[in-house]
Amino acid sequence: MLEIQKLKPEASVGIAIDCLNTFMKANGKLSISAYQNAVKGRSQEEVQREIDNMAKRTGDFRKFLFGWNVPQIQFQDAHVIESIHGKRFHSLEIVREGQSPDFIRTFPPHALLDQNRRFGMEDQQNIQEIELPSKKVYIHWFDTTMPVNACVEPKTELFFMKDDFCMSPGSPHINSLFWELRRQGRFYLIVFGVCDEICNLRNVLLMLSAIFNVIYIEDCTFPLDPEKRNTAIEYMKNFNPLGEGKTGSFMSTTSLEFMKQFCK
Repeated sequence: MLEIQKLKPEASVGIAIDCLNTFMKANGKLSISAYQNAVKGRSQEEVQREIDNMAKRTGDFRKFLFGWNVPQIQFQDAHVIESIHGKRFHSLEIVREGQSPDFIRTFPPHALLDQNRRFGMEDQQNIQEIELPSKKVYIHWFDTTMPVNACVEPKTELFFMKDDFCMSPGSPHINSLFWELRRQGRFYLIVFGVCDEICNLRNVLLMLSAIFNVIYIEDCTFPLDPEKRNTAIEYMKNFNPLGEGKTGSFMSTTSLEFMKQFCK
């Protein structure tokens, strides 16, 4: 059973998942509020207010962790446009010649890097609310090696750019990250971001499978489909396919409750 009051900064890391303009702003290419308006019939203005409130809480929570010297990591969608046989493809749309794109690979271009494949367009960048006064290091999925300055340490923020819903196989560098976390004894991953039933779910299952303990900050997460949120969180909570002790532990809490109990 995880106990927040016994958790120490040197044993933990904060992980923000896809807190990007493309998802969390009303004009984003894959705006959550626009989706819920179009598919669920909810008022986009109402949904956007909820997301904006969640974004502010997330920013305040990240600043709290940063102040306690908890290293900060972002997992971010980061796609490129490729040219194959004279046709341009969004990276997630690339399939073998003669095949049709499957469901996963038919999103419109979003969260794109610039023409130099290095820095994000405005749509790809993280929301301003979670910005930190940190040293920033970007780890791209298409790089053959990790940057030499990609260190897990306080005041340094690592950006793992992914080309899939999940850090594995979305980035070949996730194993290096996990081994470094183990080496430092950082087995407690404090997770927040979007969306509960897609990227959050997939990445949390990866963390649990790698025997890391996950503390899920529910009021700093948001679903694409609100009807699937509770199911997704319950799935993460009960994920234990190999039996007790074979995966990491999972608990959910709120940012306020976490901040009240941490290091007390």
